[in-house]
Amino acid sequence: MQKKLIALAVAGLASAGAFAQSNVTIYGVADGSFESVSANGASSGTGYASRTRIATNSSLIGFKGTEDLGNGLKAMFQVENQISLDGPGANNTNTTNNTNSQSMGNGWNTRDTFVGLSGGFGAVLAGYVSTPQRSTAAKYDLMPGATGSGSSLNMIGRVNLGGVVQGAGLGTNTFAASSGDLGGGQTLTNNGGTIFRSQALVYVTPVFNGFNGVIAYVPNENRDNTATGTGYKRNQYGWNAAANYANGPINVSLAYLKLNDIGAISAIGGAGAPFSGDQNHTNWLLGASYDLSPSTKVSFMYDNFKGKLGLSAGGEVEVKRNAFYLAGKQSFGANEIVLAYMKNGDNKVSGLAGNFGNSGAQAWSLRLAHNFSKRTQAYAIYTQIKNESNAVYDFNAIDSVAPAGTGGGFGTLNAGADPRVLGVGVRHNF
Repeated sequence: MQKKLIALAVAGLASAGAFAQSNVTIYGVADGSFESVSANGASSGTGYASRTRIATNSSLIGFKGTEDLGNGLKAMFQVENQISLDGPGANNTNTTNNTNSQSMGNGWNTRDTFVGLSGGFGAVLAGYVSTPQRSTAAKYDLMPGATGSGSSLNMIGRVNLGGVVQGAGLGTNTFAASSGDLGGGQTLTNNGGTIFRSQALVYVTPVFNGFNGVIAYVPNENRDNTATGTGYKRNQYGWNAAANYANGPINVSLAYLKLNDIGAISAIGGAGAPFSGDQNHTNWLLGASYDLSPSTKVSFMYDNFKGKLGLSAGGEVEVKRNAFYLAGKQSFGANEIVLAYMKNGDNKVSGLAGNFGNSGAQAWSLRLAHNFSKRTQAYAIYTQIKNESNAVYDFNAIDSVAPAGTGGGFGTLNAGADPRVLGVGVRHNF
């Protein structure tokens, strides 16, 4: 249950002037599961023997509020934080979805955090937020909270670049959970992602006959002032827009993402650095859902990626990849079942010699749940990823099968290994 409190109750979070005027809502999710995980069938190297773990499944706590400024104008804010139910140690240091490399374990403003104004014109906000691309993927993911081992992010928005890097002689084709995404501040060596949070300025239109739009600009605050390495200067920025339509049981969204130099990262021109030149990525994401009845829903996503990578060996190459997601949800009184299937096609690579086939993967997930109330449910989940011989897809990085090493950090998954999760858990919303 979301608890509305006057800001006096959280005086430590606001100034004296603010808590005299604003209301604050405290909300969150506690979702923990006990899981058995493994990965078998690696085409080279080894997989991972079965082991057990506690998964925290993007549990969170947040604070949000509004102030009525008159004439239909409102001020709004939100501060949202990741919570790791399994403690601050190994297997919860996930920077994959953070452009500023914050910890995804226990921390402050590690999730959507912003301030803005809303009114008849729509809403304008600035902060560290989910891009429209990420929000679109979450909207059409039928797993609660779009999280856990059955998340669409296993495939949607995920691009396995390890084979390209290895083909250029710049690294090995393994899944490293800390490799970072295309919006991240880390060395991108194996797996890229177009679903992320970022510092951004966002405008949301009002709704007109079921239609509305969102546009976000990722500023180029990290633009290089001087040339590094090979003499190349980065100018990192991005644009992301989405159009949405909702009419009764029908929902449709189309999102477009364009990134410049995001993915070039910091090690440009250094010894062994895989990327040494311009990086340009575009991504189209189409989502649609239909409520067949109050208890039956189907959802679909199609994801089209095209990226140009300036490699320190091999020059500029172009990578294309298509993916799709199909899921259904059926409720039976207090019980519900979600079945999801997703598939990534082979990378299509031009500008670099080599065999880049067998780089696709598919995954399916089955989740059974019983709702004790509107806020609390128990569930069981099974998810399997089937990698082709040159593919290295793993679960969304915080849930990676590759175990933490001594003292923390993530291991790696070898090409061709097939990650698997079987778990039971409890999810509570407050």
